[in-house]
Amino acid sequence: KEEEEPKKEEPKKAEPKKPEPSGPEKTLKVEIHSARGLRSGDALGSSQPYCIVEMAGKPQSRCNTGVAGNCAEDPSAPWWRETLEVKGCQTGDEMIFTVRDKDPIGGNLLGRISLSAEQVKAGFIGELQLLETDRVLSRKGICVGKGNNVEAFLLVKVEGMDPTVEDTAWYGALATKYASGVPLAISNSVKVEIVEARGLRNADWVGKQQPYITCEIEGKPETRSTSTLGDHPKDPKWNFTSQVAGYQLGDALLLTVWDQDIGKPDDMLGKATLTAEQLKSGFVGSVQLEGAGRSIEAFLYVKVGAKDPSLWDRAEVAATGAAQDGGIEMWAANSIKMEIISARGLSNPTERPLEKVGIKTKTKPYVIVQVADKDGAIKDGSRFVTEAAKDLENAEWKHKMNVAGCNVGDSLVFTVKDSDVGHDSTAQDLVNGLLGRATLSADLVKSGYFGELQLEQAGYNAQAFIKVHVEGRDPNPADLSWMAAAVAADGSGQKPAVRNSCKVEIINAHGLRDDDWMEVSEPYCMVQVAGKGERWSRWGTPQATNWKDPEWNHEMQVACQPGDALEFIVKDHDQATLDGTLGKATLSADKVKEGFVGELELENTGKKAGAKKAVLKVRVEGSEFSVVDRTILEVKTAQVVIETEVKETCCGIR
Repeated sequence: KEEEEPKKEEPKKAEPKKPEPSGPEKTLKVEIHSARGLRSGDALGSSQPYCIVEMAGKPQSRCNTGVAGNCAEDPSAPWWRETLEVKGCQTGDEMIFTVRDKDPIGGNLLGRISLSAEQVKAGFIGELQLLETDRVLSRKGICVGKGNNVEAFLLVKVEGMDPTVEDTAWYGALATKYASGVPLAISNSVKVEIVEARGLRNADWVGKQQPYITCEIEGKPETRSTSTLGDHPKDPKWNFTSQVAGYQLGDALLLTVWDQDIGKPDDMLGKATLTAEQLKSGFVGSVQLEGAGRSIEAFLYVKVGAKDPSLWDRAEVAATGAAQDGGIEMWAANSIKMEIISARGLSNPTERPLEKVGIKTKTKPYVIVQVADKDGAIKDGSRFVTEAAKDLENAEWKHKMNVAGCNVGDSLVFTVKDSDVGHDSTAQDLVNGLLGRATLSADLVKSGYFGELQLEQAGYNAQAFIKVHVEGRDPNPADLSWMAAAVAADGSGQKPAVRNSCKVEIINAHGLRDDDWMEVSEPYCMVQVAGKGERWSRWGTPQATNWKDPEWNHEMQVACQPGDALEFIVKDHDQATLDGTLGKATLSADKVKEGFVGELELENTGKKAGAKKAVLKVRVEGSEFSVVDRTILEVKTAQVVIETEVKETCCGIR
């Protein structure tokens, strides 16, 4: 009956572009000192390595060293100690170093690495781990195989393009160490130790699974490093250490577990990402694998050397490592513990498969839990499910799980679905047989949550709820106190506040027009989150008989999130045609949060210019009230009641 509002497509976000080099050109002095760990470039005979330096995208700036002076003695660790002058450098330029083996025709690539624009600007002294060092791993700069993990390094000294005072002081301190032969830190490399995994699924129907791990800087497949094969199909140990090259501040680390197969592509058994913050501070502990399989809870124990730790970071990593080595099981860093307890108010508005042929069946609901990022997009491989409950009206699961890939800033999406309608492997599958969906906001994931969440898309005007217990990712003392109070209230038979929902009362309206030519209008009012047009995420009043000044006094719970505004739509119920709109009004997100009681002026009323304005009176309680907020709302309510009584008594105005 009711018309659907078209959904607006979200504009695609453009990837940020690097700024073009600018400013006057300058010649920089670059000293190529030495390298170590190079592979042999010649199948027969000795390599003759040399180094090329150039600014990215400026082949005219290219210059190179001669062949290393000691290549006959040790071609894997050549030294040059040559200073080159690189011309045409501008602010924003990156510098590329390429090591090759000198041959009469061409010359094999032994390694390549770039220095970021920020490092070129500040000046740089130290070792750089080379990429594309393994001919098995790289082909034209693209990772094509597991490779042999050749770890090679280049020691260079680069004059700064435009250093600050702090850059100059830092450069001077490093120059002193450099001159005295003190080993310098490897700035573009991350030390990773892969210890073990547990709980892997078995991807092989025949034969024994052989798991291994690849480590790479996220978004840079050419940095990939590969472990040895594990000693167990489901709970393997590796104790494998690798230097992963290509790191820059702000990068994340991708760890992927594979099953080695012969004659077909290797199966992925799961993956985990260590964030830029974790690489900066260092990390020791477990991470839960995403994409490990439907409801598979698999974990990986790793150690990652810190790139720029604070004193607190060092102490925390040391304590965590000591606890883990002592046999104390620590909480996985990217995982969240929860319990799916029960649901109430569920209904199934869709016809089930067997009912189409006249066979009555019983709906058995189950819950899918997924992780959404800060933009609301569901993360790949994020799907954990409960078993099916026996009863729709009073569904109970009491299912505990660990959900992978959940970091601070992520939200959780709970989808309740009919177990007999479709699958849950795609977004469309989740829509088929949908009984309701609820989102736990990033703030509540961080603080922890115990209680009910109101379900959206549970049916028009449905009051359906799911009860969950989610342990917080990073709760503060106030969060822990709220959680304890919620658990205590539940234990005494009370219901904790529903924090993804607000209580709305549609009181009355005045000054509506009559939309019916032949009959009297029967107005009703709907409420929904502004911008959402789904038929099954709306709540409404019954129809009123007074078309001009209807009274509803109808209370309902409306599912919403912090920052949501509410839209109220007054309509006229018609038997034969689409329901006509009598007016719309929107209550801002701030008003929803702080609470509101009063009149809203209706727009799109269809009334003539100059006619008396139509208004809608509502009362809204926010979903996250403090004691002060609730007291203010009660005072406002009392004031509105007094004003209404005065108008009715003295002026005869309703």
